[in-house]
Amino acid sequence: MKKPNPSSRRTFIKRSIRNSALIGGGSILPFSTIGMDTNPDLSNPQAPRLPLKIWLNTGLVQEKQEQIKKISPDITLYSDLDAAEKDKLLPEIDVVFGRISEEDLAKAKGLKWVHSSSAGVEKQLFPSMMERSEIAMSNAKGCYGPAIAEHVFGLLFSLTRGIKEQSLNMSDGNWKGVEGQIEMRNLTMGIIGYGGIGREIARRAKAMDLKVLAADIRPMTQESTGNIVDELYEMEFGGFEKVLENSNILVSAVPHTAKTEGMFNEAIFNQLPNGSYFINISRGKVTNTDDLMKTLDSGRLSGAGLDVTDPEPLPQNHPLWQYPNVIITSHISGRSQYSHLRSQDVFVRNVERWVQNMPLLHEVDKEAGF
Repeated sequence: MKKPNPSSRRTFIKRSIRNSALIGGGSILPFSTIGMDTNPDLSNPQAPRLPLKIWLNTGLVQEKQEQIKKISPDITLYSDLDAAEKDKLLPEIDVVFGRISEEDLAKAKGLKWVHSSSAGVEKQLFPSMMERSEIAMSNAKGCYGPAIAEHVFGLLFSLTRGIKEQSLNMSDGNWKGVEGQIEMRNLTMGIIGYGGIGREIARRAKAMDLKVLAADIRPMTQESTGNIVDELYEMEFGGFEKVLENSNILVSAVPHTAKTEGMFNEAIFNQLPNGSYFINISRGKVTNTDDLMKTLDSGRLSGAGLDVTDPEPLPQNHPLWQYPNVIITSHISGRSQYSHLRSQDVFVRNVERWVQNMPLLHEVDKEAGF
């Protein structure tokens, strides 16, 4: 009997169907599937893209590695390489999971796809990557959204409920109340950047009885994004300004790109109602730190919650540390017991889709920067 060719399209499809419960339905970590094609069309006539050599430059748990191996025996995974092994392998690598440096990219002549294990990809969009138009890129957009959205409210409550001040009293055993605590009811939250993270923030904001406004660079409708905001605008055509003018709480959920760098500056903060709060859980470089401090000094802002800063890490002697109405965390908002596993789950699903010549989940527009 003729032995079946493991690289044939028919054999691959049969194997994919047999393993579908493991690859697609076996995830115990649900995340938003808005905009995803979760039912792959296995009738795609193109031959599978095999064999495939994948460099795991970021750790992938054993369970996910086994899932990838079950997609096809013609997939080989490489990890924990020393310098000599890496240099020898790079010219043959098809896929990188994690980050690739500019130096390594120059050696990876056959590279076809990079999957970033984080949502931000700005550190990988160096000139030589931009020149390599044949290299696809995908990311972990939305995988860290639930944890980051919860962190937004942790920062906010630290300010609005006086929790920061109260926690400082603990070390002295000082039972002392605080003044000026406020409820969320009847306040308006404006979210700039309405991707996966922005939507997770909006869902929780609605549960807190907040009115929610959002603006994004991409045109979209409330219906297409789950109808979880009261008003949804495009950044162009005055949408940004409408959100600013009506937001008691402004949240930055934008990626760091050439267009967004320094976008939250004194002029922007001055468009907010007096006494507003600013929360940044995206990237530090989207905020002009000097302008933020100037606006806090003026009293225009009641406070700021920052998981990211510019510079980052924030130097020990930086004056921003000393503001009583600022709470700073060290870029930890995306961390949870589930975040990295969600990201890895997307990669496994994308390997299957790549082999099948299907569009990747969360494919990055390298020109746009996200």
